[in-house]
Amino acid sequence: MESKDLHHEILQEISAGGGVIPFRRFMEMALYHPDHGYYASGKARVGKEGGDFFTSVSLGAIYGRILASICREVWERLGSPEEFTIVEQGANDGTMAADILGAICGAGDEFSRSLRFLIIEPFAVNVSKQQKKLRVYPNVAWVSSLAELTSFTGIHLSNELLDAFPVHSLRWDGKKWEEESVGQERGKLLWITRPIASESLNALAKELPADLPLGFRVEVNPEVQAWLSHLHEKLRRGVVLTIDYGQSGQDRYAPHRADGTLLAFKKHERFNDPLTDAGERDITAQVDFTTLARTAREIGFEVLGYSDQHHFLVGAAESWLRSLADFSDQSDAARKELRALQALLNPGSMGIQFKAIGLGKDFSMGEPLSCFKYQRPGIEAL
Repeated sequence: MESKDLHHEILQEISAGGGVIPFRRFMEMALYHPDHGYYASGKARVGKEGGDFFTSVSLGAIYGRILASICREVWERLGSPEEFTIVEQGANDGTMAADILGAICGAGDEFSRSLRFLIIEPFAVNVSKQQKKLRVYPNVAWVSSLAELTSFTGIHLSNELLDAFPVHSLRWDGKKWEEESVGQERGKLLWITRPIASESLNALAKELPADLPLGFRVEVNPEVQAWLSHLHEKLRRGVVLTIDYGQSGQDRYAPHRADGTLLAFKKHERFNDPLTDAGERDITAQVDFTTLARTAREIGFEVLGYSDQHHFLVGAAESWLRSLADFSDQSDAARKELRALQALLNPGSMGIQFKAIGLGKDFSMGEPLSCFKYQRPGIEAL
């Protein structure tokens, strides 16, 4: 059931906006309204059981353990600094942080002693969950925004963060791009297509192809540039690693994407219309990794690697997999982790759909990071 209070506020904004609001504003309210938004109010439920959707983190601690090994490798490549910071953004209830910290802190070595873990979390309801889950780790701190970060050396991690950034939705009318907005009729929300009014959005639209089929929809994510700029400013030396689902190159404009990538999720059911039940469902748009990479380079990052999740995890987990030798002669725990890894690698689902991109600042590559050793489709696909 849609939040009546949020629906009323959306209708008020539509009225104040002359009958329409940009879809980006609708998505922002639906997800991040401080009292009624899906994420901000704590309604988001993640997990295979009882959740609205599940992520790689939901499948078990092996995902966090692999990310911990990547963090260790970045620390070593940076010359094993005395202070190394892992920044996680989009930490939800803190499960991935707990898995990473469990893998690192249990070693009791120089790396674990250098570690500072920082979570960027704007929502008090999530901070409470994270603090409860991470209370056994003394080296964890919180800030509410990227702007509050002090400069750091280390790695910034995010898993399924960018797909929840509010986006503009554009339609090709055969001659020009138009903006999809949200209006209402007798209290029911509906799509309204209109000319692009914003100069900044018009500039972004001019970078899109002008030879697509009539009615083709593309989402534009203007927040990525500001996000990358803040990260470049705060990161002294190190890596930005983000994992999400999306495409690159011409695949962004494949015929089967003619209606765009906007989706809503609730109780693992997928909905094509994101306007229904505002505030009660997750809303996502797939990541345009080509635009992300181009923007990152313009800001000053080096693109270190780009891979589907299958090849990303195979490279990162290779040494652990080799250490198992005979897979059949393992403990129940090891076999459970192997089953989870198989699900993460499965080309039919997460293995190909999800992508990882690494960005470096003052980071000497030499050989690729292990996670990008077998990268596919690779940087050239961007």
